[in-house]
This record gives sequence, structure tokens and C-alpha cells, in this order.
Amino acid sequence: MFAPLTRSMTLTFGLCGAVLSPELLAENEPGQSPASTPRSLELDATSVTAQGLGATTENTGSYTTGSMSTATRLNLSIKETPQSVSVVTRQQMDDFKLDTLSEVLGQTTGVVVQHLDSDRVSYSARGYSINNFQIDGMLNTFNRMKSDSDTIIYDRIEVVRGATGLTTGAGDPSATVNMVRKRPTHEWAAQAGVSGGSYDNYYSYVDVGGPLAFDGRLRGRTVLAYRDSQSFRDHYQQQREVGYGILEADLSDSTTLAVGYDYQDKQVQGTSWGTVPYWNASGGKANLPRSTNMAAHWSSWPLKDKTAFATLDQRLGHDWHLKAAYTRRDSDSDGKVYYGGEGFPKADRSGMTAWSSHMIGTQKMRVYDLNLAGPYSLLGREHELMIGYGEAERSESSPYTAAGPTPPDYASIADWKYMGGIAKFPDTVTNLPGDSDNTRQKAGYLATRLSLSDDLHAVLGSRYGSWSVHNRSRRYDADNQLTRLDDTRQQHNDMWTPYAGLLYDLTAEYTVYVSYTDIFKPQNQRDASRKYLEPVVGSNYELGLKGSLLEERLNLATAVFWSKQDNVAELDSSVPPDPVTGEEFYKSNGKGGKVQGFEAEVSGEVLPGWNLTAGYTYTHALNGDKQRSNTDQPLNMLRLSTAYRLPGQWRALTVGGTLNWQSDMYRGAQRPVGRDGNGEIVTADARIRQQAYSVAGLMSRYEFDRHLAASLNVTNLFDKRYYERVGFYNGVYWGEPRTLTLSLDWKL
Repeated sequence: MFAPLTRSMTLTFGLCGAVLSPELLAENEPGQSPASTPRSLELDATSVTAQGLGATTENTGSYTTGSMSTATRLNLSIKETPQSVSVVTRQQMDDFKLDTLSEVLGQTTGVVVQHLDSDRVSYSARGYSINNFQIDGMLNTFNRMKSDSDTIIYDRIEVVRGATGLTTGAGDPSATVNMVRKRPTHEWAAQAGVSGGSYDNYYSYVDVGGPLAFDGRLRGRTVLAYRDSQSFRDHYQQQREVGYGILEADLSDSTTLAVGYDYQDKQVQGTSWGTVPYWNASGGKANLPRSTNMAAHWSSWPLKDKTAFATLDQRLGHDWHLKAAYTRRDSDSDGKVYYGGEGFPKADRSGMTAWSSHMIGTQKMRVYDLNLAGPYSLLGREHELMIGYGEAERSESSPYTAAGPTPPDYASIADWKYMGGIAKFPDTVTNLPGDSDNTRQKAGYLATRLSLSDDLHAVLGSRYGSWSVHNRSRRYDADNQLTRLDDTRQQHNDMWTPYAGLLYDLTAEYTVYVSYTDIFKPQNQRDASRKYLEPVVGSNYELGLKGSLLEERLNLATAVFWSKQDNVAELDSSVPPDPVTGEEFYKSNGKGGKVQGFEAEVSGEVLPGWNLTAGYTYTHALNGDKQRSNTDQPLNMLRLSTAYRLPGQWRALTVGGTLNWQSDMYRGAQRPVGRDGNGEIVTADARIRQQAYSVAGLMSRYEFDRHLAASLNVTNLFDKRYYERVGFYNGVYWGEPRTLTLSLDWKL
């Protein structure tokens, strides 16, 4: 392991018109070459041709991809896919040092990234939480805590917004995130790098791959990385180890087998469990600094992820392929958390009460998939077909921990600024089973792309299967005798999810499309009789226009979307919470929540050497009572990333920047307004609001030669103070201040 150095549609037509203007096209006419300029360095060009754009983005220098399959499993270009798609390529990740999944999604059109605390993060799109994740197209389910993966092992990250029931089954019409791993290269390649940044953030990596034996029929690749960082938050530290290895073998001229393993171990100290108070005990704004962290120094919520996978690709005759894939993922956590998440701070820095818990448990996931795909002829035209079957199972369990003795005032924090003297709470991890749940999906699926005419195409699909969950919750007395067992199940068979998309080519460059799919999402909420509520059902529609320009190096897209959900859970205020577990009970309101909005995005190479990704999103969500929901998320968002490689003698230098803007957001909370006769704080309903804000960043890279480059990246250039999340646990979560990162990268 490598240690650190020291530790609406109009908008799109307007955009398309601008790109197609004679001035821009004149820059790219075939056969026209730029004037020769003497230069001291000879460096490889970063622009790519249509022939160079396949699915893989590494070493293309591009901000787009030639094909992807996350939406339908069919290998289609972005323009051929009847849904909104964003792709963050390897080049974009390298340019802006997007080293974690959260950083990538924070630069992705339409995605809202909000931390719950230091080590939990939520992602949302189109008014709903994103809970569907894939790795190499294989379903990966996460519960409670996501690993926020290091992206060094990925070639690209694809985000398909809207419902994706065809490929993921149950879920919200938010988005599916597909992380595509790097693959072995046919020629030897190696790269390594080190970086250091603000708050002692040090990172190093090495990436080596190429042919190993049998005249290149056996290939391999290994990626290792290590991060050691502190934080602008008091006494928060993180160390992360990353390992990835893959072997790929051509068993025959038509058979390729790949096996691999990836490992991510995140260790943390000073873990928080909630937000920072917004109001003080007197009812005024607490105005606590960004560095505030009301966690004990030993507070920790670590996470280890270990994933083994295998794929078999059998090429059949007439361009047909048989693919089989298997993934096994094991995650575990074992840490103790102590955090002042409740209360209102007083002038003497008391007033806060701590939440504490032993965060221990394991998650296991098994997924396999088998599909057959290829072209076929019908009525004198060529079409594409894909048929397959898959299963995914996730189980989660935790042992019962018996609490030990603690001081009577253990949860009361005397001084939240100085918590170094707080001891770890004692407990005993028993051999008794604690809480557990098991979720399983099984489904067969079918998709086809029909060429109805030269200009008219249809993408039709269907998924049919079952979904089940089994949950057990156990409680014990002081003698470790079982006193209560809640055993609940829900089973849903004959789940049918249709998918339909229609595309019409207006010209060779522009395509208009419409798509529809059903929504099905089982609910974890239970009613007063402890039965699960009926699943959420609904429909999702999208109408859009896409363009592929400049020899497919530039993609433009715009879409309007709307969706409706019924049977959404709402809190049943007529039933008190469970006095032992604190579980709250729900009922189905039967009313449909509605979301409608608009998106526009430009991505790719606008001019030779100039890469750009820019996206605007408007999302308006209403609950069943036609009141705006998700007010803690912005109505409007803009995401911009651009990098330009200077011409001529300055060609060794690349400069760029980012701009994230969003409109205001707010959420209801409780504000102190006085005290009762017993001296207890009385609260009243209030709002916590974050006004509209923008955050800018800069990047620059200088290539000394084709092997060595140095980069400087600045985030939050103007050190904007803003809340990333408001109202959660009656508090706020600060966005990161300005940071600088200096990097040195070498490649073979």
C-alpha cells in the first residue's frame, strides 16, 4: 500500500443553433488544418474521432461516451437512448480530481448531493432518493450507509434519470447510477500519482495493467490507492485503502472470461451522527462555526467493502452474444458513535444531549445475471433483441449488544467544544442474533430496438418477476433472555414492469423521443398492526430532444418529464410510537404525489481541445394534497464543468473551472420560544432556509512531457459559506470551505 507524502425545448434548440453556427463549423471542416506554430513540446492530442469513441472513456480525452447500456441493457449511444443520460468520464474525473462518488454526482446534471452527517450521504434526482446503484451493470443494493466509493477504479460513471425498472426492478423514478470499472489493456500501461491538499489531505495511487501471458490472451490490471486526510471539522480524520485487481482471459477466439476483486476500507475518527444546531437555547441563531463537530474524538463509523465478481462473454454467430455475470459483495462495520445531536446550545456551551450507539453489523449481497443479445431481421429490416434473467439478494444482520453501566449524566454534554474527556461506553457483543433482514428480487426481462423505418425507431421492454423481504427484530432482557420477536414479511409476485420508448430522427444529428415506464416500489413502513404498507405504484413519462454533433464528439439533450405515485406512506398520528423500539407507524394516503420538470445538458468536445459539460434542471414536486414537497431540495440547479487545452506554444497547459448554482431551499424545524413551569424549553414551528448560492472552482494542469504532469485544483474558490442540508435533526450541515490540491501524475 502506498503511504501519503507526509500523512425547456427552446433552450436546446437555441443551444443546437449556436453549435451549428457557421463560425463554429468552420473550425471543424474536414481537411482544414490549423496554422503551424513553432513549439517547444510535442504532446499527444486530446481530441478524439467518432471511430475512437466506444463505451470505454479512458485515454480518449473525452467528456462523453460512444455507447452505454444502463437504461435498457441494449448497447446504445446516448442519442439512441430514450431517457435522460449523463456520463462522467475518466477524463472529467481526472481533470477535476473527482475522487469519490459524491464528488462525481455533485458535478452531474440533476443530482442533489446532501450529507446527513460526516459519513452518511444521500443522493436525489427528480424529487426522489436515488437507491438504485449498479457496478458494471450489476445491481448493487446499499442500506443505511453507503461507502461513497473511491473512483480511481472506475472508467466512467453513468447516470440515467427517471424510472429504470427494466434494469433495476423496484425503485423510485429518480435515477440509476452505474459505476463501470476499468478493464485490462492490450498493451502495457502504467500510471501513478501523489497529491496533497488543504487540511492535510494526502492521496497516492498506482495503476498497472497489460498482457501477462499467452501472446496477450491473458491480461491483468491492478489499482492500489491510499488516502490519509483530516478535515475542516474539528478532530475528524479519515484513512481509506483501495485495492482492485482483474484478470481477463481469451479462452478461445470467441470466449472471454474475467474475474476480479475490489476492496475499500474506510476508517474514520470523530464521526458525527446528525447535523449542527441552527438555534441556540434562547431562540436566536447559534451561528456555530463550520468547524463545529460535537462528536467524541473516538467516535467512529468505519466501513469495509469487499467485492468479488466474474463475467463470461461468449460471442456466437451473426453478432450474437451470451453474457453471464456474478457478483458477491460483503460489507461490515464495527464502531462506536457518540454525538451531540439533540438540544440547543447555551452560552456556556452546555445544552446538548448525545446520541450513542454501537454501529456493528454485516451486509451480504449476491447477484447473478444471464442474458442473450443480438440482431435479427423482420419485415426486411434489422432489429436488436436482448433477453435475460437475474437474481439479487441482500441480507443484513447485527449481533445483539448488551449495554454496560454508564454514568447517570453520560448523555449530557457539559461542554461541546471540549469532549476529549468523554470515555467510550462499555457494552458486550453477544453471540445472540439481533436485527436482521433479507431482500430478494428475481426477474426475467426482454428488450428490443425496432427499426420501424429509416427514421423511426422503438425501444420496447418488459420485466417480470418477484420481490420479497423478511425482517426480524429481537429484544432481550438484562439476563439476555428473548422478550420480544417481531417477524414480518412481504412478498410480491407477478411484478410486471413495461417500458416503451419511441424515437424519430429529425435529421442525422437530431432525434426526438418519448418514453414511458411503470413504477413499483415496496415500502418499509408498517401500519399499527405491524404489516407492511402496499407498494407505491405509478407511472413515469419523458419527452425530449437529443443531438449528436461534430462526429459524435458532442451531445446535446433536453427533456420534460413528469411522474405520479400512489399509495405513498404518511405518518399515522392517531397511533403512538412503540414504547420500546420507538418505531413510528404509517398509513397509505392513497393520494398521488406528482413531479414535473425540465432538463437540458451539453456534454463533450465543443472545439478541439475544449471539453464541456453543462446541465440545467428544474424539478417541481407536489404531494397528494398538491403542496410542494422536498422543499429541502432546490427547484433549480446548474452544473458546469469545462476544461480547455491551450493551442500553440501553450499547448502543454490545460485550464478550466466549475460552477454549481442552485436556488433556495428550506425545511421545517423547531425553534425555542421560551420555557415552561419546569424550566424545560418550549419550541414552535419554524423554518431553516438556505438562500440561492453558487460555488466556483478552478483547475490547471501542465504537462512537462507525455509522461509527467502537475495539476492545481481549487474548490469553492470564493470560500462561500452555505448549508448543504437544512432542517435534518433540527440543524444544518455546512458545505466545504475553499480547498487547494496540488497533484503530480506520471504515466508510462
